[in-house]
Amino acid sequence: MEDLKIIGNKQKPDLNFSATTGELIVTGQSLPENATLLYGPVLEWIKDYAKTPASKTVFSLKMKYYNTASSKMFFSIIKQLNNIHKVGADVEIEWHYQNDDEDMLDAGEYYRDLVDIPFKFISY
Repeated sequence: MEDLKIIGNKQKPDLNFSATTGELIVTGQSLPENATLLYGPVLEWIKDYAKTPASKTVFSLKMKYYNTASSKMFFSIIKQLNNIHKVGADVEIEWHYQNDDEDMLDAGEYYRDLVDIPFKFISY
């Protein structure tokens, strides 16, 4: 399976998903006009990845800001990862947030409460 790499800009984040290591990293900002267009291939990639996931999968979100449409897409990603976790795979989410960004921390805690995946909150 090929890795997924998307180079970001002011409207979309960097995505670096490795099928080999199980590191799924999203960094930057996510403000696309059409979130489905951006994240549709990501959801398809995860669907394929779920067939033979790495021994450990870590979804690492290091977002400065994201819009509502991106939030829905992130939750879709988290739900797919939750399905992988439910069948016994080792899955973890690392939710990075700035020390003073309570909204970002609250968003991570909200997602955590909706799934069974262990969350690690990392402030910077």
